[in-house]
Parts: sequence; structure tokens; C-alpha cells
Amino acid sequence: MGAGGTWIRRGWPVALLLLAASALVLTARPSLLDGPAHYLVLRRDPVETVDAALVMAGDPGYERTKTGARLVLEGRARLLILTGGEPGPGDSSASLAAFARQLGVRDDQIRTESVSTGTHSSMEAVGGILAADGVKTLALVTSPYHQRRAFGSARRVFGKDVRILNWPVEPSFWSPERWWRSGRSRQIVISEHVKLAYYALRGWI
Repeated sequence: MGAGGTWIRRGWPVALLLLAASALVLTARPSLLDGPAHYLVLRRDPVETVDAALVMAGDPGYERTKTGARLVLEGRARLLILTGGEPGPGDSSASLAAFARQLGVRDDQIRTESVSTGTHSSMEAVGGILAADGVKTLALVTSPYHQRRAFGSARRVFGKDVRILNWPVEPSFWSPERWWRSGRSRQIVISEHVKLAYYALRGWI
């Protein structure tokens, strides 16, 4: 047998392993393939009552605002703090506040900041609000895919002065299950991992 036959004898275990690995990727349980998306999601903390619900901008469908407003309307949060300094529906705190009012949240229950342009700057911008209103417990309301980065940033900025409770939106338009089958979901997951790395390098989380 020639050199090719020798390679076959020596190489077939490797080839079988590669074949098996390929089959595993193709037939793996969705939970394995969903790992990168599930990493972004933090478990919802049990929330009885908090001083405030902090709603992150980037909410064109207002699902974050609905969730935060519900906490206030149910008497589980004293204040609704809305972020966003970018123009446009869902990106400006003014648009989130207008929607919250439609849901029944009173003006005296709403606080806004209108200078931030991202997650980290949002946390910095609401620091004065938290201090002025004596906020010591905070429900962090945002989309599930944004929770890990938002929580890390909040913890870094607020330190031990504020107890942060995770309250990811539910239900949400986005789900970690089979995220890789949707172009929009792939973009969300990849973008969040890139932003997490950037935030880590900047020392923001």
C-alpha cells in the first residue's frame, strides 16, 4: 500500500473525530448552540418593592417602558427613571415619558435624563437623580440581550450605594432560543458581545 494508504490508516481516527464533531454541531441540542445568547441574559431577581425602575433607552417598541411603567402602576416601584439623549421614538427619554404617561404613570412619578448616548453614559447621567430622590434599590429594566452589559455598567457606576435588581423585559421580541436562525438576532448577539469586550477594555463593567 502506498503513502496514501498509510495516511488513511493513520488519519482515519482524526477524520472520524472531525466527522463526529461536525455532526454534533449540526444535530446538537439547541441549548448548546444557544449558549452565546443565553450568556447575555441574567436571571430576573425577585422584586417586591424598589425605590425606582430604571428603563434603558433603545426601546422603539416601548416594551422596556411598558415593563417599567407596570412596576410603578402596580405599586412595586416609587419612581420611573427614563434614559435617552438620542433623537427619535424609543431613543429619547421624552418619547419614553410620553408613552409612560399614556399608560397612566403620573408626572410626579417620572424622572428623565436627556444627555446620554449609550449605556455607560446613561448610568452616569442618572446618578444625580438617584442621589436627589434617595434611591437605594433599583430595578434595572431592559431587553434580555442587554441585561449583562447594563447590569455590569450600573454596578460599576453606582458601586455599593445602590442595590441593583435585574428585571429583563418579559415578554420580549427577542429570545435566545435559536438566535442563529434570524439575521436580526445574529446581529444583536454579535454586537452585544463586541460591546461587552469594549466595555471591559474601557473598565466600564
